[in-house]
Amino acid sequence: MQARLIPAILEGKDVLLKDRTGSGKSFGLVLALLNKPRLVSKDERRQNKRHITSLVIVPHRELAYQLLHWIERMVNVGEHAPPLSSIAQVLVRDGRMHLDTGLQTLQKESPHVLIGTPQAIMDVYEAHPKVLQLDTLSSVVVDEVDYLIETLARKDPGKSFKRAIEKAKRKLQAHPGTTRQLLDVIYARRREVNARRQDEPGLEIARRRNGQPSSTPMPPSPQLVVSSATLRTHLRNYLYDESGWLDKDNVVKISGTGAKPAEEVQANDGTRKEGQNASVEHSVLLVSEQRVRNIPGSATGASSVPSLGEEAVNGETGACKSVNEADDIDPGLIQKYSTTASPYNPSMMETVAAAFALDVPSIALLVLPSSAPVQRAVWELRELGVDAHGLDLESSANGRSYLASGGGAETSRANPVLLVSTLATTRGLDLPALSHVFIYGLPEGDRVNGKAVDAYVHISGRVGRFGRPGKVVSVVEEKESESDSDESASGEKMARILRAVGVGPVQFAAFA
Repeated sequence: MQARLIPAILEGKDVLLKDRTGSGKSFGLVLALLNKPRLVSKDERRQNKRHITSLVIVPHRELAYQLLHWIERMVNVGEHAPPLSSIAQVLVRDGRMHLDTGLQTLQKESPHVLIGTPQAIMDVYEAHPKVLQLDTLSSVVVDEVDYLIETLARKDPGKSFKRAIEKAKRKLQAHPGTTRQLLDVIYARRREVNARRQDEPGLEIARRRNGQPSSTPMPPSPQLVVSSATLRTHLRNYLYDESGWLDKDNVVKISGTGAKPAEEVQANDGTRKEGQNASVEHSVLLVSEQRVRNIPGSATGASSVPSLGEEAVNGETGACKSVNEADDIDPGLIQKYSTTASPYNPSMMETVAAAFALDVPSIALLVLPSSAPVQRAVWELRELGVDAHGLDLESSANGRSYLASGGGAETSRANPVLLVSTLATTRGLDLPALSHVFIYGLPEGDRVNGKAVDAYVHISGRVGRFGRPGKVVSVVEEKESESDSDESASGEKMARILRAVGVGPVQFAAFA
C-alpha cells in the first residue's frame, strides 16, 4: 500500500485511501508529507519565507500528538536536528492552547506540516485566517475521514423510513460539520469548476484528460488525500461525485488489499473476511448481577487462563488493593465520585477488572462510549485494584511512552497498566504494546448498523499490530428478561456485529 501511496502523494495526485487497521496508512502519509518539497517564497526584503506545506486534519488530540511524536523521532535521528516546530506543529482544543501558545508558535514560525483537529483549525481560521496559509498549501490530508465527514447511507426511497432519511438530510444540511466547512473553504474554486463540469460531454472530458486546452480548467489548489480503514460506498460516492473537492482528472483510489472492501469479501470457511487479523481473538462477555458468561456459540480458544467464574461478580478480581493513591485525579473529583451514583454498571466494571487482572500481561486499553466520563472510570477501576490511567499521548506516563514500545502479549510486567479512553479518542492510535482491548457496552449505542460495525472494526484494530496476537473483549449488560434468541438482546446484537465484521466469538477462558 505504501509503495503506491507515497509516490501518488509526491506526484501531487488526489488520493482516496482505504486499508485495514494496522496496515501503516498514517505512517505512510507522514513519510510522504515529510518528503514533499518545502514551500518557500521571497518576502519584501527578498529573504526566503517558509510556508506551511501540508495541513493534516485528524479527529482527536491523541492522534495529533501521535503523528507529532512519530515526526519528532524521525527528525531527531541525525546529529544536527532542526527545531521540531520548523517541521511540525499541533493545533488542538486543549483549553485555549490553540489560540494562545499554539497560535503564537505558528505566527512565529511556519511548520512544514501542521496537524490539527477540525474545530481547533476552524477557531484559528475565524480569528486569524491568514495564519493558516490556506491559499498556498500543497496538500490537505483528512485522516479517519469517515469519522470526520458524515454521510447518509443510500436507502430505497419507497421504504417506510423515507421520512427519517429526509429528516437526517435536512439536519446534515443545517449542520454539515466542521471538516466539511473547512474543505468547502479550501476548495471553493474547485467546487465552482466541478459544478460547471457536471453536464460536460464525454468528448470534452477526453480532450482535457489528453492534455488539450479546456474551457473549464481546474484552478491551482492543494491535493486532497483522505484515508480510513472503513470507506463505505455512500461516503466514496459523496467524495467523488458530490463534494466538489476532488480533481477527478488527477485522483487515484488505493485499496491496500488490492481486492474488494473487507466487508464484501468472505473467506472460504465463512468465518473471517479479508482484512481481519487471524491472530486476534474476539470474545463477548454477558454480565448480569448473578453471573458472567460467554456469548452462546463461542468457540474454545487457546488461552491457558484459569477459570474464575462467578467469583468475579463478587469483586474477587485478584487485583487486591486500591491504587487510588495516585495524585493525578483532582481531590474534589474524588470527593464527588465517592458521594454520587456511578454512571457505570458495577458488575460490568468488576468484570473488566477481573478479566484485566487474570489475562493482561502488560498493557491493555479500555474503550468507553464517546460521552462517558473517563476520569470517573479511572477512579472506579483503581478502587478495584487496577492500575488505570486516562490515555494521554502528550504525557509520557499516560500513553506516550507506549507509542514506541515494542512489547506485546509476550512481554509481562509486575504491575500491568490499563489505559482508558473513549470511542471518540481511540481511532487511528498505534500502541504496539497493547495485548488486549476491552469494550464497555455496545459500540455506538444500542443500534446495530454500519456505523456500529465500523466502530468495532476501528476499536478492535488497536490490537494485533504487525501481526501480533491480541484479544478484543466486549463486556455488555445482559438483562434478566432477555433470552439468547431475542434479537433485541445485547448478546445477539454483538453476535450480529461480529458476523458483519467476519469473525467468530471465542471463549474468554476465565469465564468459561
